[in-house]
Amino acid sequence: MLQLPKSLQFSIVFSLIFLLGHTLHASPLKTLSFDFKRELTEKGETGTTAGTLHYDVQGARVVVEITQPLKQIMIVKNKVLEIYYPIDKQAFRFISQGRIPLPFVETIIQSTQAEYGLTAIGYTLDKHDVVDEVLYTYWAPPKEAKDKLGSVILGMRDDRLISAEVKNPKGHIIGRSHYEDHSRIGTNYIPMVITSIVYGEKSEVLQHEKVVYSNPQVNTQHANAILNFTIPESVEVQEIKW
Repeated sequence: MLQLPKSLQFSIVFSLIFLLGHTLHASPLKTLSFDFKRELTEKGETGTTAGTLHYDVQGARVVVEITQPLKQIMIVKNKVLEIYYPIDKQAFRFISQGRIPLPFVETIIQSTQAEYGLTAIGYTLDKHDVVDEVLYTYWAPPKEAKDKLGSVILGMRDDRLISAEVKNPKGHIIGRSHYEDHSRIGTNYIPMVITSIVYGEKSEVLQHEKVVYSNPQVNTQHANAILNFTIPESVEVQEIKW
């Protein structure tokens, strides 16, 4: 089976738990664009991906223009992911049985929501406390998914999400994320630096990821143009279901 490029191998932990069930319909945002640089370390090797992401808030459509390590365009909408290599004129269409996580933008969008979008996927607030001016909220998974999902702990300071901790159903920590250098966009504070660690069953580090965002753009004409991008009809698209 064709392997997805590392630029798409988003953290499995956060892909399973933080699916973007609802977009920011109450927000004045129509489009949101960021430049990004992502470093992913796993099995002793570090890979770097750079480019620009564009997000259509109402349509929940993402277009990612990757410039490093090679040029490609990724389009994500619901259960379909398309990858186009403009130099080689190759294209792939992946059709998933479930919703495809929104690469690179998912954490950004959810960080603007007070509950990180958890209530939208059935999580309920269990308790909260305050330590050193940080509000920690403890979230329990939906009953029907307790055999697959564990609890989530969010840390908030000054209306900014600064940390997230994910546990498996047995209570073991399987993922931590930290959010820094927040930038105010509209009424939301969005982190420009996100670091995440994924842990294995023996608390070993499986994956370390750092994403640095820059040059945020809201409701731009350029974003509208790229968000309407489609693979040229002259290019044969290889379709894969998984």
